[in-house]
Amino acid sequence: MEPCNKCEVCNNLCEIVPQMAVTFKALGDLTRLQIIYLLSTDTSGTLGVSELAARIRISQPAVSQHLKTLKTEGLVESRREGFYIYYTINRERMVEFREHFELMHATVMANCNREMLRRTKRNRVIRACVIFYSYSGVTRRVAEGIRNASGCDLIEVRTQKPYTSFSAYTTGVLRSRKMACDPIEPDEIDVSGYDFLIIGTPVWAWKPSPAINAAIRALKGCEGKMAVIFTTCSNQPGRPCQSLVGRFWNAG
Repeated sequence: MEPCNKCEVCNNLCEIVPQMAVTFKALGDLTRLQIIYLLSTDTSGTLGVSELAARIRISQPAVSQHLKTLKTEGLVESRREGFYIYYTINRERMVEFREHFELMHATVMANCNREMLRRTKRNRVIRACVIFYSYSGVTRRVAEGIRNASGCDLIEVRTQKPYTSFSAYTTGVLRSRKMACDPIEPDEIDVSGYDFLIIGTPVWAWKPSPAINAAIRALKGCEGKMAVIFTTCSNQPGRPCQSLVGRFWNAG
């Protein structure tokens, strides 16, 4: 699916939800749900109209009509063997439906979490932002999780010259150990409109990444702000937070 360009973060729900509505309608019948259950628990692969009708205790024409609805939605498949037609669950379609439902659920819950946080503030809205650098994507996922739970803003820092898998473990590590600063985008980060700052960085050679060192140096309007730091690493974390605390003190 192509991005809709309507949402702040496009996850194609605007196209998925109408499709799910049709599927919910197909499943919104007790007899059809019974058919789905019987087909999903059958291990013989030889359930036909007559067998389903006998188990559910309705007429064969009624079963055929329900099966037609489920087949139209792609939830059920059929195969012919001689004079007999056997029905089975379309497992790929069911997995797709589950993934779409989980995506919708996650999106709804993220919005609910943000709304609950806003309602718990007493006469004051605390504006917060997560400023982070992510090389592998792990730190980005943590930052997005904080955003989804709290409703804060995200400010992603990127190096002007992206690291490769080779340069990250050579040049990047050496610069990290020296507490150097990389050229970054944006080169100035104005946080004067925020009350609370959250800084996230991967750990390179037991130190914060050069990009996040540069991000702290690029902060404007940070004097007197409350801030917390989180780090991501795969083995030994070292002491990157202590290094960043010193930079925060220097920044005010």
